[in-house]
Amino acid sequence: MNDQQDYGLRPPHENGQRSEGPRWGDTGALKSTDAPHTPDTEPPDASVHLDDELQERLKSLLDTEAVKRLRQMALLNLGEMNALKVNASFENPLDHNEFSDTYLDALRTVYVRPEGGDSFDDIYRWWRNPGSVVVLAQKPGTGRTATACALLAELRHEYPAVRVGPLGFGGGLDFPVRRLPQVENRGYLLELPPDEDGFKVASTFGATIERLQYTLKRRSARLVVLTTPEQWRRVGGSAPDGIKSSLGAPSPLEIARKWLSAEGPPDLPVEQWLTDEDIVALLNGQPPVEALEIVSLILDAHHARDSSLPNLEALARKRKNGTNTPFDRQVLSVIAARNNWRPQLLSWHKESGRTSFQRNFLLACATLRGASVAHVYASTATLASAFGDSDPSLEGQQDPGVIEMVDSIGAELQADDTITFNRPEWDDAALEYFWVDRPLSRVKFLEWLADAPLKKPKAALETLTDAERQAMAERIGSFALRWAVRHRRQEPLRQLVWRWHNTPLWTTAVELLTSACLQTASGSYVHEMLLQWARTGNAAQQLATVEVCAGEFGVLYTGKALRRLRHAAGSEDEEVRQALQKAVHGLWSDPSARRTLFGYVIDWCRDGGTKLEAGQAAFRALAESTHPDAPTLPALLPHSDEAEFTAPAADLIVGWRALLQGTQGFERDGQASAVVRLWLDAALSHPHVHADVLKIFSTAVKLSDPTGTSGENARDRLRATAREWAKAAALEQSAGRIELPSAGQAHRAVYTELAQLLDDGIIETFQQTLAQADSAKESA
Repeated sequence: MNDQQDYGLRPPHENGQRSEGPRWGDTGALKSTDAPHTPDTEPPDASVHLDDELQERLKSLLDTEAVKRLRQMALLNLGEMNALKVNASFENPLDHNEFSDTYLDALRTVYVRPEGGDSFDDIYRWWRNPGSVVVLAQKPGTGRTATACALLAELRHEYPAVRVGPLGFGGGLDFPVRRLPQVENRGYLLELPPDEDGFKVASTFGATIERLQYTLKRRSARLVVLTTPEQWRRVGGSAPDGIKSSLGAPSPLEIARKWLSAEGPPDLPVEQWLTDEDIVALLNGQPPVEALEIVSLILDAHHARDSSLPNLEALARKRKNGTNTPFDRQVLSVIAARNNWRPQLLSWHKESGRTSFQRNFLLACATLRGASVAHVYASTATLASAFGDSDPSLEGQQDPGVIEMVDSIGAELQADDTITFNRPEWDDAALEYFWVDRPLSRVKFLEWLADAPLKKPKAALETLTDAERQAMAERIGSFALRWAVRHRRQEPLRQLVWRWHNTPLWTTAVELLTSACLQTASGSYVHEMLLQWARTGNAAQQLATVEVCAGEFGVLYTGKALRRLRHAAGSEDEEVRQALQKAVHGLWSDPSARRTLFGYVIDWCRDGGTKLEAGQAAFRALAESTHPDAPTLPALLPHSDEAEFTAPAADLIVGWRALLQGTQGFERDGQASAVVRLWLDAALSHPHVHADVLKIFSTAVKLSDPTGTSGENARDRLRATAREWAKAAALEQSAGRIELPSAGQAHRAVYTELAQLLDDGIIETFQQTLAQADSAKESA
């Protein structure tokens, strides 16, 4: 594998949760009994390092399925579940970005401390003290995420009152101290967003850490920062001394021992596997994720029936002992799987009498794992047709039937009519063999692959259930993602997005891309791919990008999401624009994103081209948002008790000018009219914004284009809406629905004041026109 993930994985977190920080209950002081005990003297080593007795006790209490899910996370791009579904599979999962105890217990059980460099236990001893910050500046794939989460897991274990979880970086280029949540007794994990062209974490980050330490200490909290060596050299210049740790690498043999002991069945001979010279040779020098892949192969080989294990005589001759026991065949299967079964697949393809129907059937079985044999059989004919092969006659008995075909590819037909391979990773190896062996057939294969979950063959009187179709789509999406990342080619993912657009599988495609953005192995490539799609992709690609940015990717990488939305705003597709409006509304809930987000929206409003309509819709979405504790005050206007972002008046004028210059009259554009009425209500109810609102409105229409729909211009539409607003209040007053007798009069007074400002604008514009004309005459 060229693309490495962190061993132990990026931890799971609540989907779509967005706030200034994790909201984990009351922000006031906890009871004294809840406060973590920080001893004056260091505890004995047993409180830090898991001894054998504690290890055994943890294992007995731990659900091995949790360890299995943890391994699934680590091998995500090689498996069938996407990150969001794996995350959700943990019990009590991650309330408001808090790591679940199930996840933390599983990690403590299988985590292997690095060898060389700084001691993990030493790091933990000083980091556990409130106010501590440790920086892990390591390359992806070295186990940095696992180490960070292991520190949090130890903290949670030693001090049960302390709660731990991730902390989002936010939408800006810096990380202000105010982003730390107003809660106590916490442990946080903060990953600095990877640098890319056009987006880089501020070089002053290191200088903020001393202030972070002070605030963390006051709140009895600690922080782990994840970054890369290159990024830290750029941003950590002014950081306090001693906070950056240097860790070695965990032993791949110990990784395998921990995981096999925790996840394997009682009859798994762990030590026999890990003392076999061939397995030891496979593990030596492997990074963590490769060690976990070998663990997966060992578990698969152990579960395989001996009668189905291959003899692999060619490999057996290479073994020094030359034996052929069931265990030997299991070991040989692992070795062959690590080599993608290439010699065995070559022999199978070269076998005399091998037909294209059999080759296509193997490819279909490998791809459509879990589907009924009837569906695979019918899909094989579709694949043959896509390749231009002679179509097999599936009706009648001229061509081989499913039982003969299953036997011809060395598979087994299960009682539930599904097909399985007893050789570890044989199906993935068959897919890779085809990809390498038939380069000119790749595009046709990818088209067939994307269509496979959508087909509904009826000739066999069977069809896929929704659950089966979903499982197949996830399997296909996993394959497409793995190949796109490994070969740096967008085509597999592009085909899925094109063909699953406007189908029930669209959500699956968005979840797949979101999952890929969150994982170390695929994140860098998919981030760049989505940026390209936002710039130049078709409507389906841009829609996928916008929806990914509106979800979990936007939560963790808000700044990057905003940059991609900025490019997607140029789309002329209505569905993309609606998704963009929804994304803008969602991202606005993160206070750290507001300044950048609002700046982008105003830039779109200034654009006279394709981004103008996106700007109008986005500005309207923001203009109709109100402060949480003041439902009559628009969020873009200053709150008397809030020091957060306030939109500049000059930018508000630009936004309102774009919105008021819409092509539809206000009688048809009810949304825009409602926003105008909301702001007029604010001018009436909140004296501190009264003058600003009326000034913004009158200035926004002063320089507007006099042309409009049905003879209306922006000024006329604004005046008409304000007049209807005032008349409606007068009618309600006369009907007795307004309690205060003067309310209707107040509405009329606001309208009159606005009308005077509009008239003053007309006079000013007229005078400017005359002055320009006189100047032109003098020049002539």
